Amino acid sequence: MAAIPNEDAVRQRVRAASPHRDTFTKADFNLSTGIPDEQEVVAEMQVKRPHVLQSFESVDLAIMAYEEFTANGSAGDEETFNLSHDLVESGATDQPVLVYEDDDQLATDSIDYDADTVTVTPENADSTIGVYYSAGDQAQLTVQKAAPNGTTEKLHTADLGLVHLRNHAKDPLEFDLSDSFWTPYLAKDWKLQVVLEAPYTARWEKDIGGDGNDETATNALVSIPYKSTQNNIEGLGEVLRTDAARR
Repeated sequence: MAAIPNEDAVRQRVRAASPHRDTFTKADFNLSTGIPDEQEVVAEMQVKRPHVLQSFESVDLAIMAYEEFTANGSAGDEETFNLSHDLVESGATDQPVLVYEDDDQLATDSIDYDADTVTVTPENADSTIGVYYSAGDQAQLTVQKAAPNGTTEKLHTADLGLVHLRNHAKDPLEFDLSDSFWTPYLAKDWKLQVVLEAPYTARWEKDIGGDGNDETATNALVSIPYKSTQNNIEGLGEVLRTDAARR
């Protein structure tokens, strides 16, 4: 395999840098709604300095399915709503089901994971009931990096349904970024993207009550550890593009 031009010099600059550790969280990303059965970028962020993602360290990824219902015309009735997808008691989030009535969170009376149902008691008649929930349906999850010219490289792929079913306390999700020395690196102005193709609508937030403020899926999680440098590393972007192209 041919050598990458300037690779040794860039590698020396990388090793001479003084990185600090931190974690990307959901708040770092621009979030988008997933379209059922379409491959969509549902989370994306652009780095302003070089970053290196961490292999074999715990990662959190939980992306919720969203469905909406209308309460009946009698306030205070207990109602059971049938979800369209496989509701699972997920180990990827502490709250597999989160319900809103219009603009306010609504307590669940019961959750039946076998029947895929949620029972609640709406306080108001004809209100909008929004449900963010962890689905076990097969869904293709891809974490990738994207160069400024749009070229992408996959870093991790998984079935999100299995990720949701995983016991993260005993078997945490981790990335294996060992394809090459450069695989985990992102150069300045590169993007980190989360891509999802799922049979359901994946949502991070929605203005359920119509008051102009979004109700958030606080049970959805993103946590990806990294190291970053304060200063740019000359030539890193070109090395990353060449490295990806030759593999």
